[in-house]
Amino acid sequence: MHGRAHSAEHERVMAYLRHVENTKGTMSGPTDLQIKVQAEIASERRVQEILADLSDARRIQINRQGRGRAIVTFADRFDDSDEISARIRAQKPLDPNKAESPRNSTLNPQKSAASGVDSAQKELIGIARPQSPGSSGQKARKSAISSRPETRASTTRKKWPAAKGMPPSIENRNPAELNLDDSYQRSTDNGASRALITKIANGWDWRMCLPLVVSKRDDGTLWVIDGQHRLAAAKLRGDIPFLPCCVAVYGSVADEAAMFVAMNRTRKAMNRLDDFHAAIASGDSEAIVIARLITDAGFTVSRKTGSQSWVPGEVAFTSAIAKVLRKHGEKVCADALRTMAEAFPDEVLNAGASMFTALTKLAISPPEAYDPDRMFRTLLTRNQREWASFLNETKGGGDDRAMQLRQVLLMAYEEVPDDPDAATGCADDALPGSAEDWSEVVDA
Repeated sequence: MHGRAHSAEHERVMAYLRHVENTKGTMSGPTDLQIKVQAEIASERRVQEILADLSDARRIQINRQGRGRAIVTFADRFDDSDEISARIRAQKPLDPNKAESPRNSTLNPQKSAASGVDSAQKELIGIARPQSPGSSGQKARKSAISSRPETRASTTRKKWPAAKGMPPSIENRNPAELNLDDSYQRSTDNGASRALITKIANGWDWRMCLPLVVSKRDDGTLWVIDGQHRLAAAKLRGDIPFLPCCVAVYGSVADEAAMFVAMNRTRKAMNRLDDFHAAIASGDSEAIVIARLITDAGFTVSRKTGSQSWVPGEVAFTSAIAKVLRKHGEKVCADALRTMAEAFPDEVLNAGASMFTALTKLAISPPEAYDPDRMFRTLLTRNQREWASFLNETKGGGDDRAMQLRQVLLMAYEEVPDDPDAATGCADDALPGSAEDWSEVVDA
């Protein structure tokens, strides 16, 4: 190691590193390419080998700084021009008869088996690097490597409230050992719960079986606080030998009930867009097709279900697209999305789901002599917020709102001239009357 470390190449690199350290400090070290050019080294790979040798020999310390390195060089032991070397030479020679534990001293005269560093080099490291508190009886000295000032924030730790309860145990328990307390557990005697239990049983996947939260009472019995559907599915199958359980001791049934409420109130259910993005990531074919239709039209898929958080160019009505896609295929969906993208390029799609479904209904069952271009000109007569205003008084679900908007679009369609050159381009002239007036006409 020492033979290589003191070659001509190594000395040129050391000389250049000392020059950089003296001129620029240690916060902005040179890159491998700079070292290669300035020290006249054959390749960057060879530079890396030399830096590794020098680091192993404790002649430099290397820290990553972005694309470059922060490199601190150490003076040779017998170089009188360096203050560190002078301090080393002033050290009293160690008494070889007094063996000191490496845990309690950095001045260990023995050689290191790992790096072959002799006692002189270990003395150098002991002086150049600050000791950790409590590692030695000596008073810690200031590091020559770093000049960063110490801050109170680095030593002050946030005080957290004391943890509640005792740590639980993770145990595998037979389903027959686990009980349910009807006093606070939800009933599973309903269609939704039975469907969920059957679904879990049919698609049992150990990777999705998170530990059940279980209370161990004073008499040693085990009571499930969270996980009753997994327990019911395991019992339904009859071939699940055990369930992973997070078992803890609670003071009373009331404490169990309080934990049941707390766990269910703090649990955040996935919204439909969270579910959609997860489906894409998992490779779900339908979700991937819907995402492609949306992006091909020039939109992006929103991640927020709240309309107040939507921005122009986002589509949140993935469920409406899925419904049409399953019944009528990709082309109907793609045409409606492209029409909306061209008609409302810089608008929030306030009535996006209703507008999309209404346009697909028109495409699937068009009125006599229906002209898609004329309908496009109709869409341009109002913005999204104005079209959405026609639905303010509509009661019912998505289909009802879509049918209402379809009727409104057809009435507006009749007001738009067949000849595009005959249109004035003024929304108020093309569609007289307020949204309330139109709603009364549609309702009639």
